[in-house]
Amino acid sequence: MSIKKILPTAVFQLYQESGGITVVDVRETDEFAEVCSPLAENFPLSTFDVKGFAKGRDLQGPIFMLCRSGKRSLQAAQMLDTAGFRSVYNIEGGMLAWEACGLPVMRRR
Repeated sequence: MSIKKILPTAVFQLYQESGGITVVDVRETDEFAEVCSPLAENFPLSTFDVKGFAKGRDLQGPIFMLCRSGKRSLQAAQMLDTAGFRSVYNIEGGMLAWEACGLPVMRRR
């Protein structure tokens, strides 16, 4: 398998078309709390448990990985790929690109 790259705008378009996708943000909890995509679930890379994450999930369905810039999410994507997930995408540019594209975010107030 190989990790596919995808632009933040393409992820958001898929969400709008499908009504629901799996976006995993692997930044640390405090980073996620500051600003995050409203589509994302937080699974920090420092404690990422692939076996626990895989329980009850479709190994065939697409999973979109996110972090600040795309480096940590690529590490987590590789872990999922090795664990047998068949459709893993790394969101290019991470949250920096997500925000730069003007896509929705949630901020701590």
